[in-house]
Amino acid sequence: MLTEEEFYKESIDANLYYLRTLRDFCINIELSFYGNNSYKERAESLARRSQDLGREIITLTNGKVPSKGLNYQIFYTEYTLPIERLTEKLFNLNLGTDITEKQLNLNPTDEFEVNDELIESMASINARALSIANSFIELAREIRSEMTSNNLFSYSYPTMYNFMIITIELYIGELNRLKEMIRKDPIIALDTEYGYNITAYEITSFLRGVIDPDETSYIEVLNNILNEIYPELLEDYNTLPLSPENQQNLNERSIAVIRRIRLLIMDMLKDLLDAKLYFIIDPLAIDNFYRNINYFLYVLDADNKEI
Repeated sequence: MLTEEEFYKESIDANLYYLRTLRDFCINIELSFYGNNSYKERAESLARRSQDLGREIITLTNGKVPSKGLNYQIFYTEYTLPIERLTEKLFNLNLGTDITEKQLNLNPTDEFEVNDELIESMASINARALSIANSFIELAREIRSEMTSNNLFSYSYPTMYNFMIITIELYIGELNRLKEMIRKDPIIALDTEYGYNITAYEITSFLRGVIDPDETSYIEVLNNILNEIYPELLEDYNTLPLSPENQQNLNERSIAVIRRIRLLIMDMLKDLLDAKLYFIIDPLAIDNFYRNINYFLYVLDADNKEI
């Protein structure tokens, strides 16, 4: 069972990461439709709810968050604010960058004094976050189904919806685990690693599809990850028997490929902000991918491993 302090810390990390991620997903949905429709309106509502709940967490914690989350750049990255401003400029949006500006002033800490009131407040936030996440899954599945049935046009892709659904399903799993105050055992940890490898594969696949086709150096690396590294790694997650040795092997291989993807996306963000690289997708999505990869390294606790 989790201690109350562990519950509080893990709730802060998971919610601040995933609520921003969910907000970004909703923005992507909004931008993928021309004109207004019910899907776009539902996405706008979920984006506002996600952002408002993120602000509430910062207020509840007095701006103090676990240092590990800040170190891994899972709440925001060095590129988040300029990418948000670029997205606002390109799409005439108001993204509420104030929450990012507030997060830039977050204070890292590893010691929290929790009480019944704080635990109750965080449990309430988790419950509301679960409601938002479930509503998003329902929305994303509806849109994906309509798109794949040729009943709905969107500027996005089913691959992107696959990625969004898998990611938010992982969030729902985390919220349910926190609700039950359950620690991660080896099986849960391995399942989580597999899930995040699937999302990393989807990110790589999506980037391969939306990057400028003239960017051959990027495409070469993306193809290598998609066609050579991930097929074998994902197969081994599914077939190797559970043992400490196999778990360590899979963990180390995951860290190696995720670090490679992280460096790749970091270069993409730099080139994007310098107007040297172009995608047929909003810039916000690229920073979202970067934070997703950072979160996977956070889950793997890569900084504590020499690989």
